[in-house]
Amino acid sequence: MKRSSSTPKPTNTWNASTPKPRGGGIASFAGSPPPSPQTSGFRLPPSAGGPPPATPPEPSETGFISYLEAYGNREVTFQFRGLEFRFVLSQGLFSSADIDRGTRLLLKAFSQLLDEDLTQGRPLPRRILDCGCGVGVIGICAARALLTTAGTDSLRLRAQDRDELARIFTRGNALRNGLGFIEARAEPLLAGEETWDLILSNLPAKAGEPVLDDFVSRSTELLAPGGRAVVVVVNTLAGFVRTRLTRRLGERGVRLVREGTGHQVVVYERPAVQAADPPARPPCYPRHRARYEMEGITYEIGAVHGAAEFDRPGPAMELAAALLNRLGGGPLGDLSTPVLVHEGGQGHFPLWFLLFLEQNRAAPPELLLLHGRNILALEAARSNIAAAPLAAQPLVLTVPGVDLGLDRGTLARAPPARGFGFIAAFPQIVPQTDPYAGIWEALDSLLTPGGAALLSLPATQASRLASRLDKQKPPGFTRLGDLKRRGFRALLLKRC
Repeated sequence: MKRSSSTPKPTNTWNASTPKPRGGGIASFAGSPPPSPQTSGFRLPPSAGGPPPATPPEPSETGFISYLEAYGNREVTFQFRGLEFRFVLSQGLFSSADIDRGTRLLLKAFSQLLDEDLTQGRPLPRRILDCGCGVGVIGICAARALLTTAGTDSLRLRAQDRDELARIFTRGNALRNGLGFIEARAEPLLAGEETWDLILSNLPAKAGEPVLDDFVSRSTELLAPGGRAVVVVVNTLAGFVRTRLTRRLGERGVRLVREGTGHQVVVYERPAVQAADPPARPPCYPRHRARYEMEGITYEIGAVHGAAEFDRPGPAMELAAALLNRLGGGPLGDLSTPVLVHEGGQGHFPLWFLLFLEQNRAAPPELLLLHGRNILALEAARSNIAAAPLAAQPLVLTVPGVDLGLDRGTLARAPPARGFGFIAAFPQIVPQTDPYAGIWEALDSLLTPGGAALLSLPATQASRLASRLDKQKPPGFTRLGDLKRRGFRALLLKRC
């Protein structure tokens, strides 16, 4: 959704607290300054009724309210097995208008299977994995239904998505529906070593064949004895998925439970003969490796499935590189302090920037921090920088995050917690949100004296950002460069 044998999360992925608390890093918000008000017009009504959370929310979880109000566009009511749920949706995630058809069809199939299990006296699942959770609808509904049916709170549910915004919305919606025990993590599908009684997934319609192949092989091996997987898939991919499952499990191991408009729900169980270990796989799904060129500098990128800019750098990055190349390396100042790149994709701009510094005989940063929503893109960027023939390799840290303004407290605490000498940001503005004031406040709090900030985004959004700068007039900022091209605009600012 927009929606060991397993490769562990890289050790250079930094989170604000160690160890992680429940919810996969919710303390990232602890200690953050109050977020800027965002004029999306959406405000959260009181939380849904229902049983109290199985675990009380931690004080830091109030940060989820800020995100849900900043990025939510509506709250919908949903009925499932006689239970009422309320979900905050977002323009930045899959199915922002209502609960999508695939999810509804999967939940109908799950309800049917639950009734069959109760009739047959089959043990109900106690360990559930929701893959590609989006805003959390499938996992939250399944958890409440099982808790209500079984009459016990002995349940574990882990929801995972490659998108940090999805993790935040899943955790926030779980809390609002009284299910504080649900874990939400930003990670690849089927990450981890644990086995599960039930795996649920609304498989992404744009998933490539390598991703689907990996899902089929790993999901069958990650099921516990007696466990099953319930997946919904669009008709255009259903044949591929069912063929792969049949080859692995045989005709009797795969069951088509429901068909709907444009979707099919497939159920399969743990094979009788298991491999010794789940199949190993890389942290990302490789797509191809190719050479690229920006502003006369050539570099190589290994692109992955599940992340944008796999065939070329985006126009915002090309424009940012053009502006820096026009001005040269001098205006950037002292880069011995850490460098922050926000939404740098699969590594096109951060890698080009390091090579640009070498070309201009500027000292490279000792620390490069990559910040963005897509954890697959973050890992691809880190890997591409590590593989590059640089004269000096900086320490590269990845920090999953969505919004410079709302995340500025987390970024301020990132090692070595002394601010950034250069910030390059390519904000992905979500419709019906207004993050512009927060961006300026983030620059004001994160940029060191003498540091520079490079912002590149669509021209209309950049004009709003520049207008907000003129209105807020943050002290000590000087505009060094301003370049427009093909519907995009790049701004270079220096802090005195």
